[in-house]
Amino acid sequence: MKENKKTITFLGAAIIAVCIATFTSPTKRDPSAKANLMGQALFESFDARAVTGIEIVEVDEEDIQTKSIEVTQTEKGWFIRRPGKADYPANADNQLEDVSSMLFDLRIIDQAGEGAGEHAKFGVLNPSKADATESGIGRLIHLKNSSGSNLASLIIGEEVDGLPNTYYVRKPEQNAVYRVEVSNARDVSSKFVDWVEQDFLDLDKRKIKQVTLDNYDVNLAQGKINRTNNPFVLNIADSKWSFPGGNLKDNEELDKEILDALKDALDDLEIIDVERKPEILVNNLKQGKEFFSNLRDANNQAVVQSLQQKGFYTIAAKDASGQTVPKVVSNKGEVLVGMESGVEYVLRFGDIYRGSEEDENSSGDSRYIYAFARVNESLLTPPNLAPLPSASPQGAKGPEGEKGPIAKPGSPPDFTPPTAPPKVTPPPPPAQPKAANNKAVKVEKKTATDQAAEKAKKDAEKEAEIAQVQASNARMQAEYDGKINKARQRAKEINENLAGWYYVISNDVYEKIRLERNSFVKSKDNPVVELPDEISASHILISYKGADRADSKITRSKQAARKEAERIRGLITNGGKDFADMAKKHSDGPSGPKGGDLGSFKFEVMAQPFSEAAFDLNIDEVSEVVETGFGFHIIKRTQ
Repeated sequence: MKENKKTITFLGAAIIAVCIATFTSPTKRDPSAKANLMGQALFESFDARAVTGIEIVEVDEEDIQTKSIEVTQTEKGWFIRRPGKADYPANADNQLEDVSSMLFDLRIIDQAGEGAGEHAKFGVLNPSKADATESGIGRLIHLKNSSGSNLASLIIGEEVDGLPNTYYVRKPEQNAVYRVEVSNARDVSSKFVDWVEQDFLDLDKRKIKQVTLDNYDVNLAQGKINRTNNPFVLNIADSKWSFPGGNLKDNEELDKEILDALKDALDDLEIIDVERKPEILVNNLKQGKEFFSNLRDANNQAVVQSLQQKGFYTIAAKDASGQTVPKVVSNKGEVLVGMESGVEYVLRFGDIYRGSEEDENSSGDSRYIYAFARVNESLLTPPNLAPLPSASPQGAKGPEGEKGPIAKPGSPPDFTPPTAPPKVTPPPPPAQPKAANNKAVKVEKKTATDQAAEKAKKDAEKEAEIAQVQASNARMQAEYDGKINKARQRAKEINENLAGWYYVISNDVYEKIRLERNSFVKSKDNPVVELPDEISASHILISYKGADRADSKITRSKQAARKEAERIRGLITNGGKDFADMAKKHSDGPSGPKGGDLGSFKFEVMAQPFSEAAFDLNIDEVSEVVETGFGFHIIKRTQ
């Protein structure tokens, strides 16, 4: 009985304790509640320097195809690897650094979803597994180490509204979706052009001195060049064009707008794609040789076929030594771009680039270009060497004429002007029969000594003058030789980069470069098109670090800004996105919150490139991307 009482007592105490604990607990725990993940690392710590491979998979919005690109580190650097293509250097500014480090130390803001059914909503469907026609597909990035294992993998989805640089993301092997701030997320791209330095010529338009348009074609049957006209040689200095030998009529003038567009196109000549050249061409061009020999060799026949497939041909021509050897030419002629440095770019244009069906650049809107550099000494002003003074006394003519020969430049000779003859004590004079005779002898001896001293002085002055001219000539010649050597070194550097590839460029750019005479010569009688006094327009500004009035928070490079502007324009013109909505979301200008609306303005109010583009638009038309000192603009004329 006592044991039963004890048991009941303990049981009652336990029930009371449970009740107290239950009723005094501050909150009830919801079993479905999510843990607070704010600030937690998305990935375990890894060394960004260990990244030796990057793979990106995404769906191309235009082609509706799943595409991928792999960038791999080798002993020679980072290279882009694509199926059926030769490896090409991944040399775009900051692209490797931005992408290889972007998944390092990511921190979760919060969790947005946890079920697979929500993936399309957040844009994080796996592009490797989803049907390309589905909506809500993200971009997948794998960072790999030297063994090929994944250091980190992430699917990047839609940008979170109202939170710049914040995206919905998930790991491919998990269903949970998080909100995470990801810097440089827009650099994640499977497009070849986003990973290369597109300005392959590295040409500064401000240093262009001469442009030669040689619009020949090739007679394959005869193996020679046909020309309707002589090459058009255009010079430019201080932003002014001239056409020596152009025989302009009284009512003709150069069209500066067209020629400036040519210059701009040369400066903006960008890669769309590349194909590898045969090695014999590569080796020749690296050595600065545009000719090659042994054309009948079987290997060289393969070279000829490779060239012909792209619109380039070989003809017999004489090299610098006068020997007849094969030379590469183009059926579309060539453009020579002479620089102030003495370097001359040779641009030969080939056929339309078709590519394979899977190729992102197979639209037929691009063509091949065969490019290399050489030294053209005529672009440099030779030294104006002064003739040497005659060394003959009293201006007598020497064997080379009155001024004497022009000495070959060199170091001035070591020269010490001669001194006057030393005085010699004469022997005792003989007895002088008459005082008058003694005086005459003394005068005669004094005159001879003075003449000798005067001659020595003049000879010394002449030698010093010759030495001074020689030294001046040597300096000028050394400066000129230095420019030639510098030009040779620069041409060699350019050819090291250009030699290996047929480049593919936009056909639009080609048409701005290959001009006929009637394209750049206009009549003075052409009526002037009157512009409206003012217009109304909206714009989207994509700025970059270092641009005029750029916000300190903007860190993107100039190249990245241009790409972003092109992307946004494509979404508007091809993707049907609303201009005002895109301005509110993406514009870096103060008009962004107003949908980019600038109201009405006169031509002279805006930067000249902006006004030129805006006033040239029709109402509701969207411009190409326009560059000003503030960044890159997309303009829509509204009135």
